[in-house]
Amino acid sequence: AQLAKTVLSPITHVRNLLSAGAFATANGLIPGITVNPVEFSKAMRDAYRSLDVNLVGADKNREFYNKMLKLGVVNTQTQVGDMSRLLRDIKYGDELITTTGIGPFFKMLSKAKKWSQDMYTAEDDIWKMTTFALERSRLEKAFNKHGIAKDSNFTDIIGNKFKLNDDFLDERAAAIVRNNVPNYDYVSDFVKDLRRLPFGNFVSFPAEIMRTSANILDSGLKEVSEKFVRADGKVVQPLKSIGYKRLVGFGTTVAVVPYGTQEAFKAIHNVTEDEMEALKRYVPSWSKNSTLLPIKTDDGKMKYVDFSHANAYDLLIRPVNTIINASTRGMSSDARMKDEIVKGIFEATKELGEPF
Repeated sequence: AQLAKTVLSPITHVRNLLSAGAFATANGLIPGITVNPVEFSKAMRDAYRSLDVNLVGADKNREFYNKMLKLGVVNTQTQVGDMSRLLRDIKYGDELITTTGIGPFFKMLSKAKKWSQDMYTAEDDIWKMTTFALERSRLEKAFNKHGIAKDSNFTDIIGNKFKLNDDFLDERAAAIVRNNVPNYDYVSDFVKDLRRLPFGNFVSFPAEIMRTSANILDSGLKEVSEKFVRADGKVVQPLKSIGYKRLVGFGTTVAVVPYGTQEAFKAIHNVTEDEMEALKRYVPSWSKNSTLLPIKTDDGKMKYVDFSHANAYDLLIRPVNTIINASTRGMSSDARMKDEIVKGIFEATKELGEPF
C-alpha cells in the first residue's frame, strides 16, 4: 500500500518534482531574480540529458552523471531510500509469494516498481544536477569578479591554500548540494532505523529538511563573512553576494511564498478573514494547520487547495501556524488566551512528529 502511495502514484511523482524545485530556490537560485533564466534553462536541459532513466532525450551524457555519482550529488533521494530499505526488511513479500502462489503478479509489479522508482529518483536528480551546475557557475563568476582568475592560487584568512581549478569548483559546488539539499547518504543510522517502529516509515525526509535548513542558514552566514587573500595580498569577500542571495532565497521559499500565495488567492476570490477562519474550522484535522489557498465558486461556496501538501518546507512553518491558530481561538469569549496558546504549543510539538 505504501509503495502504491509513493513511487507508483502519478500524482506523487508530480508533487515530488515540484517540491524538489523548492530546494534550489531555498538556496537562492531563483530564475529571473538571482539567476539568468537562459542559464537556468540550459542547466536544467543539460541535467535532463544526463539522467540515468529510460526517457526520450535522457541518458545522453553518462560521463557527467558518473561524475555526479562520484561527487555524491545524485541517487540520494530520501523517500526512495526509506522505501528500498522497507522492502528489503520484508524481503518484498517473499513469504506471501510462496504461500499464496501470486508470484507472477509480484514479478510484474516488481518491474513497474523499478521503473517508477527510477523516475522518482530522476525527479530529484534533475534538480540536484541543475543546482550543482548553477552553484558552480556562480562560484567561478564570484571569484573572477574579485580578481581571482581560473587556475590562480589564493588562501583563506587563516592561510589554507587553494587553487581555483575544476576540482576546487566541483567539490565546493557538490558540497553545497550534499549539505543543503536532502540527501539519504547523510541520514543517521538511528533515524533510518526509526522506520521499524510503529510511527511511520518515511522518517528520513523530515529529518533531512531540518538538517539542510540549518545548513542553508549556516552556509549563507558563512559566505557573507568569508574572506580570502589573493596572490597580490589583497583581502576580498567574493562570496558575500551569494550568501545574501542564499539567505533571502531561504526566507522567501519558507515564509514569503506560502503567505504571499495565500494572500493572492484571498484577493483574487475576495475571501475575508472571517471566511478563512470559518474554513479552518471545517477542514479535516490534517489540514487545520496547513497553508490553505481559498477558492470561492460563482455560487459562493468555498473550496481550498492544501498548499502545505506540496511544500517541502512546511515542516518549519506548521508549528507557527498551529500556535497562531490556537491564539486566534483564544480570542473568542468562551476560551482563555493563555490556555489556547499552551494547547497550541502542545499541538505544534505533535505536528513536528506527524511526518514521522
